[in-house]
Amino acid sequence: MDKAIYVALSGAVLQERRMEVLTDNLANVNTAGYKGQKPLFEASLSDEFRIRSFGRLTDVSTDHTQGILQPTGKKLDFAIRGDGFFAVETPMGRGYTRDGSFIAGVDGDLLTREGHKVLGVDGPLKLSSTDIKVDALGRLMSNGAVVGELKLATFNDLTVLRREGGVYRALPGSQEQPVSPNTQVEQGYIETSNVNAVKAMTTMIEALRSYETHSKMIQSIDDQTRKSVEEVGRTS
Repeated sequence: MDKAIYVALSGAVLQERRMEVLTDNLANVNTAGYKGQKPLFEASLSDEFRIRSFGRLTDVSTDHTQGILQPTGKKLDFAIRGDGFFAVETPMGRGYTRDGSFIAGVDGDLLTREGHKVLGVDGPLKLSSTDIKVDALGRLMSNGAVVGELKLATFNDLTVLRREGGVYRALPGSQEQPVSPNTQVEQGYIETSNVNAVKAMTTMIEALRSYETHSKMIQSIDDQTRKSVEEVGRTS
């Protein structure tokens, strides 16, 4: 069989993976703090004669650019202006998020919408009251007194972060770093997704058309192969 069919097949598979990533982006276009994903492809010269190249997915990168800060007026909504993440405690260990739409638990814990405890510099944060103020450094104040400070962290290389269950987790051995002095916490705001819905839809249409093209190539090569086999059979 002509190996060209495998080239076309690899292209179709890559477009399927591309659409999976784009679908995930579109599904989270209204998710606070969500960062768009982008598949990374490369050509792999696996043909023994180094004539045909086959595409393969190498990784999925994350666009960590700042989203728009949207005012909500809620005292437990926080947004980070600049680099860094809120540190949270999950059943699987420490996680990181840009979604600062927090809530107060029944026992006073400051929680994410998924129920993860929000960490302060001295451990999980507890609130004696939801009537708090937060300054630009992330310090929580009640009745004029500091009652806690949000744990903000970042990494020198953000590619060590992997998105799992709504939070990011760092690869083993990765070391947290302090955020930039220019990083600020804004109370009463949340950071919106940085996904451009119109651009994502346009890219998805391109991926779908590319998938259809590769599918037609596969069908055409298959038809040619079958025709050749049938003609050889009649000749013999």
